[in-house]
Amino acid sequence: MSWETETYRNRDFWIKENRQYARPNFRLRKCARLIRELTAGKSCDLLDLGCGPAALRGLLPPSISYYGIDLAIHEPAPYLHELDFVRNPIAFDDRQFDVVVALGVFEYMGGCEAKKLREIASLLTRDGHFIMSYINFRHILRRIYPAYNNIRSVADQMKALREVFEVERFFPVSHHWRHKQPGARALPSIQMQLDWNIPGVSPWLAVEYFFVCSRR
Repeated sequence: MSWETETYRNRDFWIKENRQYARPNFRLRKCARLIRELTAGKSCDLLDLGCGPAALRGLLPPSISYYGIDLAIHEPAPYLHELDFVRNPIAFDDRQFDVVVALGVFEYMGGCEAKKLREIASLLTRDGHFIMSYINFRHILRRIYPAYNNIRSVADQMKALREVFEVERFFPVSHHWRHKQPGARALPSIQMQLDWNIPGVSPWLAVEYFFVCSRR
């Protein structure tokens, strides 16, 4: 299963869609945990690509300077840029970043994915990391949201990343028999600590994956 289109949603769509991410969900909280482990208390700059309402900012320690880019910014702030980064280069002034995060972004990048990955790589510091999530479209009960325009297997996504980055790790964000983030019955506290693939289980029940990448 693999297809991509050049159909991209506009600001009117995202200004409404982003509202559902104002409260940190499981994926965001697990990503924040991963960021804290990677940065180990060091002072660093982080770019949240497709930041929505910037809910990640409140989950990070003071040592991390937060910046965000999104097509639809609800509450303007000096650390946020409103930018259509499909049609414009990904940049925040002339800054480089120790961490770039893209959660729930590349399912919407259509035919421009390769170009956007290269732009992200150019923003990373020498020892910087890129963290992205990507839906597992081979889930046993997969759901394909109509707004997605970039559908591929996890293996194909890995191949695309390796054209640009070193992929240090990849593992499921969560597992669920339904294709959604874990609720109370899906052991979220245990899954928050689970950073590895489960043979015979993850390919069919992983909801989505994290990829942790560095510069080549």
